[in-house]
Amino acid sequence: MNNQNMNSSNGSFWRSISRRRFIQYTSLAGLAAATTKLGSCAAPQEQSATTESSPAASPTGGGTLRVLTWAGYDEPEVIGKFEQENGVKVEFKTYVGGEQMLQFFNQSPPGTFDGIISDGEYVTKLMEMGAIDPLNTADFPEIANFSETYQKFPGFFQGEQMMAVGTRFGNYGIAINTKYIQPEEVTSWNFLTDPKLQGKVAFFDWYLPNMGNASMALFPDNPNPYALTDEQLQQVKDWLIKVKPNVALITPNIQDITNAFINESVIAGPVGDWLIQNAIADGKTNFTAIVPKEGAIRWSEGATLCSASNNKELALKWVQYMASPETQARVANAKAYKGIAPNLEAQDFMSDEEKQLLGYVPDQDNPDKTVVEVQLERTRARQLPVNQPEQAWQDIYNEFKTS
Repeated sequence: MNNQNMNSSNGSFWRSISRRRFIQYTSLAGLAAATTKLGSCAAPQEQSATTESSPAASPTGGGTLRVLTWAGYDEPEVIGKFEQENGVKVEFKTYVGGEQMLQFFNQSPPGTFDGIISDGEYVTKLMEMGAIDPLNTADFPEIANFSETYQKFPGFFQGEQMMAVGTRFGNYGIAINTKYIQPEEVTSWNFLTDPKLQGKVAFFDWYLPNMGNASMALFPDNPNPYALTDEQLQQVKDWLIKVKPNVALITPNIQDITNAFINESVIAGPVGDWLIQNAIADGKTNFTAIVPKEGAIRWSEGATLCSASNNKELALKWVQYMASPETQARVANAKAYKGIAPNLEAQDFMSDEEKQLLGYVPDQDNPDKTVVEVQLERTRARQLPVNQPEQAWQDIYNEFKTS
């Protein structure tokens, strides 16, 4: 993190650091430390500092909306129109990984946040905590324009009740450097065990996607990669340990992984295309990502409305704004990292280059479908462990990291 920004007020701090720089200089531990220095998420009254060009916030946050989010949603291209149309200031606190999101939320006084961008599997946790309000589908006519998968995505619904609106998704396929690896070589997850990759593989440091992909490698016919017997879970551990000699980098730092691909210290990794698309957009055309024959884990982000918000009317407008095709086009092409828009009409607001980059073009092997559609069919939603406590999975993952 840029230490010079640590002395700014909380509100200015949240917004002043570009998301790409935030991810580049921050690890999970550093984020937690920064949170402590900032007063463990100050109360809303203490977080109301704004820039000179923004309207002053009332004690209840009337002129300010506060959002806990993944990277990208605070970029001016994404949020600027909302701020201008509503004459408000939106302040952001970013996290990396669902566990950290819950940590930041639980450390904050009620009413600190008005909205949360959450991963699908953590929407359930927020709901069980009473942290988010149900949403009325009638308030979101844009859902009719979403892909079928995200019109009633299980991660965003409790039965028939909508709890979140999908905003962005992507997958954790195998990214490769085509200078050294031909795409036709990457037919299976077992490619990651190839001895020629020794010391050349990067992992994004989160147990859920990595263990989910290992599960799919071993049990591709299992409809839920996170519903494993204890014996199957042990096989997942063994498979990861088999991959470990090839692993050079395990980090939550997105920019570190991108840089490692660019400087060729790594040439492959189960990180999907979302971690290499910025490099591709910058002209590094020797990168691509492949969903193996067994499939891959898909991540999904959605907007939620905080139950303790003091500004629910504005927060609801923000959630509605996040469902619009123009907003989702900009989120999908955020500078922090790329993704795919659940709203199918988002592509109408993209350039030809953006469509090509994100896969809104015919699939080479299935020309009647787009790359996006094929990836949706071949990926499965990331979830939480079903048959074991989360700690059991985390312990296995930590053994893999330290082996």
